[in-house]
Amino acid sequence: MDWMVWGLLAGLVLGTYDFLTKLALAEKSVVEVVFWCCAIGALLWLPLLCLPARMAPALRDLGLAPGVLDGRQQMLLLPKSLMMVATWVLSYYAVKALPLSISAGVRASGPLWTALGAVLLLSEQLGWWQWLGLAVSMAAYYLFSLIGRREGIRFGSNLWVLCMLAATLLSSANALYDKHILATLRMDLAAVQAWSALQRAALALLLLPWVWRTLELRSLLGRNWPVPAIAFAYVLAEYLYLAAVQMDGAQIAVISVLRRANLIMVFALSALFFAEQHIRAKMVAIGGVLLGIALTMAR
Repeated sequence: MDWMVWGLLAGLVLGTYDFLTKLALAEKSVVEVVFWCCAIGALLWLPLLCLPARMAPALRDLGLAPGVLDGRQQMLLLPKSLMMVATWVLSYYAVKALPLSISAGVRASGPLWTALGAVLLLSEQLGWWQWLGLAVSMAAYYLFSLIGRREGIRFGSNLWVLCMLAATLLSSANALYDKHILATLRMDLAAVQAWSALQRAALALLLLPWVWRTLELRSLLGRNWPVPAIAFAYVLAEYLYLAAVQMDGAQIAVISVLRRANLIMVFALSALFFAEQHIRAKMVAIGGVLLGIALTMAR
């Protein structure tokens, strides 16, 4: 189905985003990277918000013609923006401190929480193959925790693992809220993305007291190019993901699993550029994730 393909594409773009995030955090602080991501994300959408009315029809079919949201809709969108900024802060601290494959492995537990929320709160119905796919995926994620122990990372007590777990729970809550505002409230897809980006930029201004001494624009065009790159990658991944969520018949629980295809990209890039340990064991875990994705897509 089309929404499954879009969900899978969103996962692959997210894998590139995760890798670029690790690069960006090598030289920049977490708060500064979050600030720039929020600011650049808003700048990417701002020109589309200012488009002349005569150009809107040509871009509307592509989901790139955001409309105006009234005060009530802006307030409904604010929880999403707050959750996203909090998720970035928590997950970036974890990505900075942990091996990339481990932090991504923890984040990959998200589909379990999203699936449980979708079944309990949104009354989504999953088939037996999809439940089996979720179970296989969860087993693969547990294997990641065992691999982490071999690298001296105790999942139950490590602060950065707990930060990533908190970020994962927030992300799952955000995914369920996305389904609500897009599929139930029928808010415009482009408007949700554009105005949420502007809200995140406004929230990022609260971080200025901690970063204004170190902010510099010139380095973003040079050695710190991964910072604007992750902002662009996230906007693209969000566009693909929310487009999938809004399609008829889309199941947020399944899309959440498909997005975890980012593990494929993360693993490949980590093995090539970061010389991570226990590659064979991680290959088995990745294989489990892929099998889970395949089962989830079965009908």
